[in-house]
Amino acid sequence: MAGKQRYSATEVIAALEATKGGIYLAAQRLGCDPETVKNYCKRYPSVQAACEAKRGQMIDLAEQKLWQSIKKGEAWGVAFCLKTLGKERGYVERTETTGKDGGPQQHEFLTQAQRQERIQELLAKRNGHVESD
Repeated sequence: MAGKQRYSATEVIAALEATKGGIYLAAQRLGCDPETVKNYCKRYPSVQAACEAKRGQMIDLAEQKLWQSIKKGEAWGVAFCLKTLGKERGYVERTETTGKDGGPQQHEFLTQAQRQERIQELLAKRNGHVESD
C-alpha cells in the first residue's frame, strides 16, 4: 500500500468487533471496500485474530442453539447433527462407491450399435440358459 494508511489496525478491529466479524459490514462501517478489510487481515495478525475470534463466537453460539434444539427433540436439529457430526457413523445423504476391491470405478461407453449387439448377446445367453433348464 503506497502512502499513509487510511485506517489503523485498531479501527479495523473495532469495526470487525462491532459487526461480529462481518467483513462486508465492517467495510461498510469504515466506508471502504471489503477487500481493504481483507488486506488488513492479511497484513496484521491482530486484525485476523479479532475477525476469527468473533466468527468463533458466532459458531459457538450456533452450536449451542443446535444443542438446545436436539435436547428439545426438534427434528431439524437432530437430522442436521446426524448428517454433519454423525456422518462418520453412516448418517449421510450421499454415498460414495468404489470399483472392485476399493479401486476406481470402471466405465464403459458403447455406441448404439455396440449396445444393440450387447443386448442381443445377453438375450441369447438368457434364452440359452432358459432352454437348458
